[in-house]
Amino acid sequence: MTELTQSSPTKKQRLKNLGRNPVTVKELRSRMRGRKAFVVLTVYLLVMSLFILLIYAAFAAGSSDPFGPNARDVGKAIFAAIVGVQVFLVVFVGPAYTASAISGEKERQTYDLLRTTLLTAKRFVSGKLLSSLAYVFLLILAAIPLQSIAFLLGGVSFLELFVSQIVLLAAAVAFAMWGLFCSASFRSTMAASVATFGGALFITLITPMLGGLFIAIISPLLALSATLSWVGEAAFAYLLTLLAATNLPATLITSEIFFLDNGAIFLYEQSFSGRAVYLPSPWAIFVLLYSLLAFFLYLLTVRKVRKTAER
Repeated sequence: MTELTQSSPTKKQRLKNLGRNPVTVKELRSRMRGRKAFVVLTVYLLVMSLFILLIYAAFAAGSSDPFGPNARDVGKAIFAAIVGVQVFLVVFVGPAYTASAISGEKERQTYDLLRTTLLTAKRFVSGKLLSSLAYVFLLILAAIPLQSIAFLLGGVSFLELFVSQIVLLAAAVAFAMWGLFCSASFRSTMAASVATFGGALFITLITPMLGGLFIAIISPLLALSATLSWVGEAAFAYLLTLLAATNLPATLITSEIFFLDNGAIFLYEQSFSGRAVYLPSPWAIFVLLYSLLAFFLYLLTVRKVRKTAER
């Protein structure tokens, strides 16, 4: 069924339409009315709290100081542990919701019925995306009070906490959008889930391995080249920064190193043959790349949904 042509809404109307999207409202009501959502959230916070207690107990047991472990070291360990759990949520839990968002409708034979309504392909896709992301965002934001423990211990600054959440939210949208694209591309949830998690594992685990192999191969060649100018060294540094910015764990780690070494949030100063060169922090490149990737996947998903409706 072809979509009805409508006058383009204003920005204010678009924001209102996001909240009034019937797909979003229906999905959120069905998910939040049951006990499962609240049980998962409660268990998630309890496990995180227990994890923090175990980290502190481990530092306290290994400390020889009679006044207890170094608070800054404990704070950094807690911060790293919570961010690690949030990375797992972003990479695996978020796409798990979107991987079945459209293919599940096809398996229940309700997809064609939904597409015969007045919902446009854009509103249908955005409704599925928002309903899936809402719970993932809730899990990420619910852990911020636990992260504030690390902030209070003095091992982590507010900027580190803020940047980590921005990176995680951008990654959550991109990975969820990838799952939704796979869900629109396959008719079965099983095939969509395999493609979703396969892509997530590739970009999260396989890509760093390939990048490490590339660096291991090219580093001896650069070491043998004694005539390499500072321009070549700077170009290689920019390449490494770009490679790090394509991977979520690598982005978080390298951005933290840049901040600890030079207090750099956006630009990091590095010297090559006595010349100062400014390198961009990987997190800013990551947010830009993954935002563009999410937007591109959104357009492809809308196109697939529209093509399916016109058959």
